[in-house]
Amino acid sequence: MIGVLVLRRRLVELLGGMAASGLTGGNVMDGTESTLNLLAQIEDETDLPVRLRLAPWCMPGDDIDERIALQGRRGRRWEVAAVKFFIDGTVEGGTAWLEHADCLGQNTDALWLDTEEYTEAVRRFAAAKVQTATHAIGDAGVRHVVDGFQGVETHGIRHRIEHLETLPIDQVRRLVATGLVASMQPSHTAYTKADHSDAWSTRLGTERANRAWRCRDVRESGGILVLGSDWPIAGYDAREVLGFARLRRWPGTDIAPVTPEQALTGLMALEGMTTQAAIADGTASHAGRIAVGCRADLTAFAVDPVDAPADELADAPIRLTVSAGLITHRAG
Repeated sequence: MIGVLVLRRRLVELLGGMAASGLTGGNVMDGTESTLNLLAQIEDETDLPVRLRLAPWCMPGDDIDERIALQGRRGRRWEVAAVKFFIDGTVEGGTAWLEHADCLGQNTDALWLDTEEYTEAVRRFAAAKVQTATHAIGDAGVRHVVDGFQGVETHGIRHRIEHLETLPIDQVRRLVATGLVASMQPSHTAYTKADHSDAWSTRLGTERANRAWRCRDVRESGGILVLGSDWPIAGYDAREVLGFARLRRWPGTDIAPVTPEQALTGLMALEGMTTQAAIADGTASHAGRIAVGCRADLTAFAVDPVDAPADELADAPIRLTVSAGLITHRAG
């Protein structure tokens, strides 16, 4: 068992690595008592290199009032400010929720056996003005989340759907019209192949594999698109995420891109980790951009993150990272 002192040191080192890649803050899909206590203990000794926004899980049968009561718990550089749901699992594991079965006859069920119980739960959080973030990979899962928020008063809070791996364009447009945020991870395309020979594509078949991670369609439909890594499933490096968003393949390689028509421009990619992220978190009035009166979250790249070739951006030096006015990384 890892000792508490070792765990504290490792977490600070990990967050320091994130800051060195340019990250100033992040969303953490965790909010257990042990995690919150660990963060409080670290702040008794030092500052967290990255600001953290935590979302405790809400699973079938969990106490909703208890999760609501956790909201607002905070330290100097962390706070509980959302709740995380899972409507399904993964395509490769056969546990995603698809409209039609995969080639093995799997991926047809929701994680919540009573899907209306899920809908009732997210609506209770919406009424309590608590942001929800729902893991929904399959097209049926995304549809159900969108259905659940139809006509719901959200009090200006932007509720999120995480991953959205395969989606028809009509569901993209419905999601956008409902005001939900698409939270996507461009680096997950590294686990697929353009020729559809990987397990994810084989299970789905060509038609659904061609609907992979529709980042560009979300933006062109007028939606809010937040980019992230889903660490530790993929690397946390912010530059790598930006590179994948523009290339749809591993930066620095000649691998064929996955659904290249979904690639973002350099500006769109940067917005996904700055201004669009601030809109999703409800902090756009004072964060996500460099302006008088805004929170001092700043990252100084050695190259222009918008105009530099994406292959060069992925490993370009970060000269300086400032998180809410605190210098968390300085090169050299």
